[in-house]
Amino acid sequence: MPGIKHIAVIGAGVMGPGIAISFARHGFPVALADIDPAALERASKSINSMACLFDDSPTPGKGGRKAIAARISLTSSIEEAAGKADFIVEAVKEELTVKSRVFADLEKVCPPHAILASNSSTLSIDNIVEKISHKERTILTHFVNPPEVMPIVEVARGSATSDEKFADTVNLIQLIGKKAIICDKVVPGYLVNSFNMAIMGAALDFLGREVATLEEIDSAFTQGLGPRLSVMGPFKTMDLIGLDLIWQAVLSFDPNAHNDPRATRLRELVQAGHFGMKTGKGFYDYGGRSRDEVMQEIDRQLLDIVSNRPAGTRGGTHTHGIQ
Repeated sequence: MPGIKHIAVIGAGVMGPGIAISFARHGFPVALADIDPAALERASKSINSMACLFDDSPTPGKGGRKAIAARISLTSSIEEAAGKADFIVEAVKEELTVKSRVFADLEKVCPPHAILASNSSTLSIDNIVEKISHKERTILTHFVNPPEVMPIVEVARGSATSDEKFADTVNLIQLIGKKAIICDKVVPGYLVNSFNMAIMGAALDFLGREVATLEEIDSAFTQGLGPRLSVMGPFKTMDLIGLDLIWQAVLSFDPNAHNDPRATRLRELVQAGHFGMKTGKGFYDYGGRSRDEVMQEIDRQLLDIVSNRPAGTRGGTHTHGIQ
């Protein structure tokens, strides 16, 4: 990519090595920095272990474990890592003071054109960069764990992020084979972790009320929702069920939903007679295809996913003794 040739990742903890691999396997030289020698030692082992995944990977990339590992250099010096970097990802401890200090240090040593990105999953980029001078080159890029495998990166621009740096970041994310999920508003947890917290909250509630064992709760999700959610998100799922039925269900839980601004889009679609797949339009427009035509496509995808799952994951989990 013109203008971005060298990558730096600051923080060699849980996410840093995987982020480094994400760039290295697409040909970018990456400097991975951490002030803790033990973290660098662990990162070196992790990189060699995780990079083996791509020795025979069918997904595009530039070489297997040896080539990937050779592109990643480890250092305890932020200055050494960031000194010639064009794109820098901060992946340190999820504490505002720590991240702010790292950004202040980076601004002193990185090239003037470098983009400074944070991998924070909960903090606002505006708060992180509050005290640095050139906020126009700062942005949030939240890689999803495990970053070396997961295909998306959440991107949120700060209030001062320039259009140029935003576009360069999105293009770079696409260049390393990932989809940039653009967050127009910054909320704690962004999209992925907000979904995660809702799911985990429901699971803990079921377990606490002894609705089912933890193994059965996990299986209900992985076997019931998991395959479908890998093909259809929540809005397409609502289109499948029927927005008229969804609206009835919403009203049964909350008779005042007519006045709830969160339900505005759903209410408008129902009032317009757009009930989803059965009417050809809902949250999505199905382009004149019948519900059966749409479902044939979805069923083929689901059948492929379910048929190709490892045998041990089709039923309940067989892991016992989890406390």
